[in-house]
Amino acid sequence: MRTSKLSTPRVARGSTPSLSTRGRLLTMIASIRRSLSFLSVRERRSYFTLVVFRALSGILDVVGIALTGLLTGLAATNLDSGKPLVILGFELPSVSPTTLLALVLAVLVVFAAKAVIAVSLGRAIANRLAQIDAEKSAQITRYLFTGNLARIQTLDRGEIVWTVMGSTSNAFAGLLGNLSTFVSEGLLLLLVAATFLLIDPVAAICVFVYFGALILVIQGVISRLLKKAGIDASEGNMESVLALDDFLGAFREITVFEKQEYFLRKFSLARKRVSFSGGMLNFLGGMPRYVVETALMLGVVIFVGYQFLTGQLATGLVTVGVFLTGGVRIMAALLPLQNAAAVAKNQVEQSAMAHRLLAEAQEFGAATSAQASHAGNEEPPTAKMASELGALGVVLDKVSYTYPGSTKRALDKVTMRVAPGQHAAIIGPSGAGKTTIVDLLLGLIEPESGKASVSGFAPRFLTDKHPGLVSYVPQNPGLVSGTIAENIALGIDPAEIDYDKVDLAVTAAFLEDFIRTLPDGVRSSVGKQGDSLSGGQIQRIGLARALYEQPKLIILDEATSALDATSEAFVAQSLKNLGSDVTVIVIAHRLSTVQHSDVVFVVESGTVRASGTFSELRKTVPMVAEYVKLMSFDE
Repeated sequence: MRTSKLSTPRVARGSTPSLSTRGRLLTMIASIRRSLSFLSVRERRSYFTLVVFRALSGILDVVGIALTGLLTGLAATNLDSGKPLVILGFELPSVSPTTLLALVLAVLVVFAAKAVIAVSLGRAIANRLAQIDAEKSAQITRYLFTGNLARIQTLDRGEIVWTVMGSTSNAFAGLLGNLSTFVSEGLLLLLVAATFLLIDPVAAICVFVYFGALILVIQGVISRLLKKAGIDASEGNMESVLALDDFLGAFREITVFEKQEYFLRKFSLARKRVSFSGGMLNFLGGMPRYVVETALMLGVVIFVGYQFLTGQLATGLVTVGVFLTGGVRIMAALLPLQNAAAVAKNQVEQSAMAHRLLAEAQEFGAATSAQASHAGNEEPPTAKMASELGALGVVLDKVSYTYPGSTKRALDKVTMRVAPGQHAAIIGPSGAGKTTIVDLLLGLIEPESGKASVSGFAPRFLTDKHPGLVSYVPQNPGLVSGTIAENIALGIDPAEIDYDKVDLAVTAAFLEDFIRTLPDGVRSSVGKQGDSLSGGQIQRIGLARALYEQPKLIILDEATSALDATSEAFVAQSLKNLGSDVTVIVIAHRLSTVQHSDVVFVVESGTVRASGTFSELRKTVPMVAEYVKLMSFDE
């Protein structure tokens, strides 16, 4: 992966520019539909089943509102039996206090049942979406880290972290969670509106206009602020990750040059951006509640005052009861609806990365399946076959490769052959294409033309079907959390580590003396020892890691360039001890590392300029002769 950038990260690649209200609505709908498209049939079925049942629970609200109106009317009739009230053509009779009490209890039971059902279904929806979110995040991670190197090089670390940790949450738990709110609360509004129209059409229209105007004002005031706060939050989070990554990656240099304040200031500014945007989001999220509550109380006062001034208060008690209770339910529906609409606008921006990578993952999966169905002529080696293969041979036949976004070929018709059991070296200036050759042999990238093969198999096919046959030692081996043994047996559950193989690898990599100094030997934690490990020790741990799998081909990419003479000698002796049982390919600048190789390839400007033994090349290739002269090197 390329190094982290100090510039502002590319947050919402594919994000939408400023749009009209209709355009934003269409964009939101399209984004929600895209999130739904990534769900399996089973996931969609379970999700919509829960959403529909939650929405239908709104019928209980309507029943409760109607019972409240009936209760109010009956109470008014009891107070003045001389003027019986008529509702929808039915005259309300006088009832006993016991009946009124029973009706009150019925209203309470209905609303309580609705609350319990809504909360239970809301939790079930949240849990289902959380599960989907985790699965899609894992799918993106698998796509990125099990693919070729070119795929992951299109993103920087901040973008990767944001996509798998934040963007997927916005795409599924966010957008689809808000969709469930739109459906359930929207249906509730429609049911309450129908009830209002049935009781008093004129008053209902006035209520609709009143609350509609209120929502338009709220949306107009805060939607832009919410969008800006959401973008600031996502960008700030990514900038924080990059600032910490930069600080940790170059800690020694930053400390020596006393540049801590610059990076601390970068991190502080990024966190302030996140904190202020979070505070703004919290404020804007709570503000509509107070506005709607105040507007509701004001509306009730105006409505009751109008009924009183016109002398219709007694006959309007049913309407007052229905509209007051319905108004409370409208407020309870409007608040989550308004919040969902505002938040969803930001989530459209923030889900773009997850949508893009999931689409790529699906396309890649389909292409891989199609290739697999036509790959019957290439059988993977079984364990028995692998043991019979012996050292692996390497062939590059007129291979060319161009990195994405570049117009210049990194490799141009490279041809190279390394016989099984040979120790080969590749030398050349920086940028010549040596590491690109390594990436091809490891199956991390695919040639755009020509063919790369390891004992007749495509490198990626071989490593996928029988991992361990090919091992790799980079210039700076990475250490993972865990013990020394867990670092050597990389990616194996601690309970399944073969400690006999660990001991053999430790011996082959000349790590025994170092391991003896540790309190728990290979079971010592790297976390406690990591800062005290020398470059040579880390390099030999990397070599032991490569040897643990007992490979048939080992590739070392500048693995000795940062080592002292003693450490380099240990590594060289380890490779020499492998003999002809393992093919070794070394990328090196140090001529002392390659002088005893069976064959040396000179690479320059993406092509193989010459090949032969080191003694031959120093006499026939001016570049090698110049290297010998500059390094004061003698055979």
